[in-house]
Amino acid sequence: MKKGTSWLVPILIAIFMIAGCGKKSGLEGKIVDYKGQPLSGLNVIAHQVQPIEGYAEFETATGQDGKFLFKDFYPSSDYVISVRHKDWRSDAVAQVTAGPGGKTIKLKEPIRILFAVSGDGVITDFTSGLEWMGGPDEDTNWDAAQAWCLNLSVAGGGWRMPTRTELNTLYNNGFGKRNLTSIFKKTVWGVWSGEHLNNEKACDFDFTTGLEAWRLRTTADYERAFAVRSPK
Repeated sequence: MKKGTSWLVPILIAIFMIAGCGKKSGLEGKIVDYKGQPLSGLNVIAHQVQPIEGYAEFETATGQDGKFLFKDFYPSSDYVISVRHKDWRSDAVAQVTAGPGGKTIKLKEPIRILFAVSGDGVITDFTSGLEWMGGPDEDTNWDAAQAWCLNLSVAGGGWRMPTRTELNTLYNNGFGKRNLTSIFKKTVWGVWSGEHLNNEKACDFDFTTGLEAWRLRTTADYERAFAVRSPK
């Protein structure tokens, strides 16, 4: 390089970087139900993990084919994708890294909606079809759990204590902190079932181990109440 022109180097590099950063990146994905069928009309929200002004949040919607497209991501930046409907929100999330500037990347797998919670707190399990409500996030003995379930009137009532088999359908080994969808928002380890041997013992389901155990009905430590019903 000729003498006296070296000062151009940093300027040229800066111009190149600015030009590169000006090219936004895109993301294409698909939302499906538990059967793999496309879900249309859903709001898909992207939150930037490390917010940059003008790039922190985007929203789009799924088409008839369940597909969505973002066009304005900050290149090579991390985003968390979540899904909502006008009547419910889902626990389904995906963390993705945007592609380089000017490129659109595709999710390798569709985002699958397994659970959703309505505005009144009713949790729908789309796989089993059951509807759930999580009780107070506090230590609860069996009799208190039963009373809470029977007195629950949310969304038309009809609630009861779950069976051991029904609780087992919620168990997902390795998922989240407690092998349970975070949509319940409980610091739960054990949940009472409605099954009891006598006036002394009842069966709970331990989400730590995925096992059942017969415990004294007066036991409250680390126990919670869930209510369940078939959809109305």
